Amino acid sequence: MPGPARRAMKQSEIVARQLSRQIIADGLAEGARLPPEKTMIEEYRVGRSTLREALRLLESRGVLTIKTGREGGPVVRHPRPSDLGESMDLVLRFNRVAPEQISAAERALFPRLVRIAAGQVTTVELAAMRECLDRMDLYVEQIPVFEEECRRFHAILLGSAQNPVLAMLLSTLNSVLDGVRADRAPTGGRDLRADRVEVTRLHHRLYDAVERGDADAAAAAADELVAVVPARVRDRPGELRGHRAGARRAD
Repeated sequence: MPGPARRAMKQSEIVARQLSRQIIADGLAEGARLPPEKTMIEEYRVGRSTLREALRLLESRGVLTIKTGREGGPVVRHPRPSDLGESMDLVLRFNRVAPEQISAAERALFPRLVRIAAGQVTTVELAAMRECLDRMDLYVEQIPVFEEECRRFHAILLGSAQNPVLAMLLSTLNSVLDGVRADRAPTGGRDLRADRVEVTRLHHRLYDAVERGDADAAAAAADELVAVVPARVRDRPGELRGHRAGARRAD
């Protein structure tokens, strides 16, 4: 049975696609400025309002930053997994997907990537991960620093697997789950410092297995880690940012 017909793309969407492809083809770095508005209007043969709508679309997708003032204008920005995470979060919310299902997807992917990483991680990557662990140990009381080092550890580890598609998908799932966790108030009486200490211990175990090149042990440590980290999400099961899984849609 055929699905619903796709709507025709607006002219601004076509221009936005052309602009983004041109940015990629030209290899423009972050911070690079696009040509003046008049030049782009002539190049893409559209009106000012259409061009500006296209630029706003690219800004909403994380491809541009629109700066204001006399020296303002569209500036290139490279999209990040967190940008994709916002879109995925909306799709999951509207489809009433439970956090447990997102965690299950994360748990299916993470050990697999870690298993690959254990067989090909470099000494440089190991040294960088070791530095992250040292800082996690040192800053266990300073949550922003601790969480940043944890994210950096995972970025290095996933990068060592040399599969950017799976790594980006996993990072996007992590971004969605981070948003869910941020919406959860800490459980009364819970020792969150003890949680961070346990997370650090599991990271050490994971690192040791990866350093030894023991893929089975690394995958097992990764599975245990990804089961422990979302614990706060499970405090209130069945919800994703205010939507209850399985809830009936409003008529």
